[in-house]
Amino acid sequence: MRAMNVAPETLPADPRDTVDPRDSRPDLAALRHLVETRFAAREAVSHEHAALPLDNLRELHDGGWLRLTLPASLGGVDSRLGTDDPGTYLHAIRTIARVSPGTAHCLQVHNHALWTVWETGTAAQHARFLAPQRGELSLFAFLGSEPGLAPGSPRYQTTAVADADGFRVSGVKQYATNGIAHGYGLVFASIEGPDGLIHNQQMVLVEPSMAGVTQVGGWYRPTGMRVAESPQVRLDDVRVPASHVLGRPGDYVRGRWQGRFHLGFAANYLGMGEGIAGWATRWLREFPERVADPFVQAHVGEVQVALQAAAASLDHAIATWRDGDVQRAELTSMAAKSTCAQAAMLAAETMGRLTGSTALFDDHPLGRLIRDLHTHVLHVGHDRTHQTIGAAALGQAFDSTRQR
Repeated sequence: MRAMNVAPETLPADPRDTVDPRDSRPDLAALRHLVETRFAAREAVSHEHAALPLDNLRELHDGGWLRLTLPASLGGVDSRLGTDDPGTYLHAIRTIARVSPGTAHCLQVHNHALWTVWETGTAAQHARFLAPQRGELSLFAFLGSEPGLAPGSPRYQTTAVADADGFRVSGVKQYATNGIAHGYGLVFASIEGPDGLIHNQQMVLVEPSMAGVTQVGGWYRPTGMRVAESPQVRLDDVRVPASHVLGRPGDYVRGRWQGRFHLGFAANYLGMGEGIAGWATRWLREFPERVADPFVQAHVGEVQVALQAAAASLDHAIATWRDGDVQRAELTSMAAKSTCAQAAMLAAETMGRLTGSTALFDDHPLGRLIRDLHTHVLHVGHDRTHQTIGAAALGQAFDSTRQR
């Protein structure tokens, strides 16, 4: 009689988790071990309190994971789109998101902000804001989103009024992941002048010690992604000196920065899907009658196929950034982001149904992961993504830098 193959008890490790011990680059296998053995135990409490996962972030900082996008001269590993290693920081996000999507998003936002300061800042700003990243934990946040600001608005409600060699900045920001209590806020504001962010968008850096900077506690209370604390921040006539003015008006738009960040979300969605599928598969293995059911097998296989396709889509998008065609890379990244989100949503719906309601009790991580996904996937804007890709295919005007 031919022997039947029996699958391993856990999902297979990602091939990137196999690292030559002689390689000094970040060890994704070590990160996976850290996440599974340390972060998992903290997730329920952090989720309950909608609190920043500082213990997780300190351990990531100690391991160098919060400097991935910086060059080696500043303690990083040069992992960002446009370098020889565009994938390490993305697969770090993916690895963490399997257990703590909120922590993964905190790392994503921080590394994206460091990357922005590195490319748009001066040597003096590198020394002041980036070099100290080797020392104590110091988190960066983007302060862009505003209450009531319509998508595609030609200017921000937050204003930057010229004041000697700097600006006076006033406004209210929200969804400031990482907050500003433990580091810096990278603020988007509009200066006087023509409409259009390419003309009026000015980036400045603020610190919690500056007069008029206030982080609003207790505002961030979503259903999911509660671990990625994203508070409101009030800026009341904040004096920003020249040392904290980042780049020229419109540099963020000209640099097509928003288009560079699509894959950070894709990696998080894929990691969430893999985390949901992995945990639920282990749960199902405890019930022989379920795993023997051909329909259960078929649905689990469907999820595995979708996640494998999503992983291939992410890898393809990463590779496309090497070709030099930025718009094509942006469109491919948008497609990967949508593909990863849809695969993760399929995993959540299917595996949640197969495991049953007991698996969704708060004692287990599955319900939290699914709630995290349902909240975080709102960044995708599937209709906008599909419309943008369709417009490009049809030769119509499109903007592949928009998130939604």
